[in-house]
Amino acid sequence: MGSLYYLLTRFYVLILFVFLEFFSISIVFRSHKYQEVKFLNTTGTITGAVVGFVNEFNTFIHLGSTNKQLAEENVRLKKLIQYQDQYPLDSSLPGRSSLYHFEYIPAKIVNNTISRSINYITLNKGSKDGIIKGQGIVSSSGVVGIIVNVAEDFSLAMSVISVKSLISVRHKNSNVLGNLRWNGEDAFTLQVDGFSKTIPMKKNDTIVTAGFSSIFPPDIIVATIQKVKPDEKSSFYTTDVKLTNDINQLSYVYIVRNEKMKQLDTLQSQGINE
Repeated sequence: MGSLYYLLTRFYVLILFVFLEFFSISIVFRSHKYQEVKFLNTTGTITGAVVGFVNEFNTFIHLGSTNKQLAEENVRLKKLIQYQDQYPLDSSLPGRSSLYHFEYIPAKIVNNTISRSINYITLNKGSKDGIIKGQGIVSSSGVVGIIVNVAEDFSLAMSVISVKSLISVRHKNSNVLGNLRWNGEDAFTLQVDGFSKTIPMKKNDTIVTAGFSSIFPPDIIVATIQKVKPDEKSSFYTTDVKLTNDINQLSYVYIVRNEKMKQLDTLQSQGINE
């Protein structure tokens, strides 16, 4: 209380001056419409600029969480897609089965290479997120790779642009099966083995996942045919394809989780060993 009294007695002239200034300005604005309008316009402009700056700053600092929310929303939409009636009636696999119950875990790419013979992609999801070796990776544009190593917070995937990568695919128009591989030359051109010369194929035909494994869902787009050349030494084509994914430009991907994967792999391995 003593401090307040001291301030008032020492600075009362300044305080009185400021008070009278504000009082005088308010009288001017109230009695003169022009000055009032000018004052309101000026304060409105300043307030609008400040609010706009604050909103833009808040938007900027929340970009990370916004991108995460978008990825989560994409996952929700993907879960609505049901893989049903995707095989012809004479297929050895049913059109609908618990075998094809897949979920998608969004992940951000931490590191990515395309200039080596075996290229790897590091993701920001690991064992604590339910990631295990052997799971497939896709984007909204196609197939990306397969998980080969897992830590608690991160996982490592081998890209399809790798000489050791081999993925079962099929020619969408004819349902003929083949194997997607890379010869180690052009990072943007891969090859498919196993397409017979008896099958009509042409440029821009679509290649999709075969769906005969627990890694990738069926009918995920993989590539388009760029060149079809009959191999003179065999009864198959030499087929060059272009990935529908621009893997070098990806930021977010989806790790494919099949709830039956461990059970299927165990059963199949037991059958091979018997």
